[in-house]
Amino acid sequence: MNPTNIPPIFNSALLTVAILAGAVYTPVAAADHNRTSVNFHVDVGQAYQDIDSSDFPPGSDIDDQDIAFRAGIGFRSAMLAGNLSYINFGQSAVTTPTVAAEAETSGLGLDLQLDLPLSEFATVFVKGGILSWEQVTDEQRAGSRIVDRYYEDGVDPYWGVGVRFSGAPGMNIKVEYDRFEFKDNGSDVVADYDLVTVGIEFFL
Repeated sequence: MNPTNIPPIFNSALLTVAILAGAVYTPVAAADHNRTSVNFHVDVGQAYQDIDSSDFPPGSDIDDQDIAFRAGIGFRSAMLAGNLSYINFGQSAVTTPTVAAEAETSGLGLDLQLDLPLSEFATVFVKGGILSWEQVTDEQRAGSRIVDRYYEDGVDPYWGVGVRFSGAPGMNIKVEYDRFEFKDNGSDVVADYDLVTVGIEFFL
């Protein structure tokens, strides 16, 4: 997937959150939205792994999407923010006439964000960070009951963009798009992921 080709789910999620944010917006929420705070965030969305079908024999079954989950803690002051998050990208799978493989990817990420206010209750943000990740792959050859397990890991940078809306007092609603490119120990490319999530921030 081209990183500039943001999945269609991003547009529909943005519209849904905009309507919800408008319904629950209050002046008190707008004041909370801009204050210095520690927050806890929970996000759910879709992970898309870039899998090139031409790398596999004709007739192979490729499942490159799954539900993704992110949760963590963050700090915000004025236009700057930072987050420490656990991210689970779900599973991807490829089945060919000779082998079936299923991979699960997760990691711990640290990012910095720059907020660009659009109005008193809406903010666009850009971010960059690093993710310490691990991918576990189970592989089973056709006709065999033996499952081979492989581990790959690394630490790689990522970037993202998003929109944050003031919700009810003490809460923000956000939509994010993130791009990840994983390399095993900084060398061989393991996987590229596009992540689209809708989330909620609860702050103190």
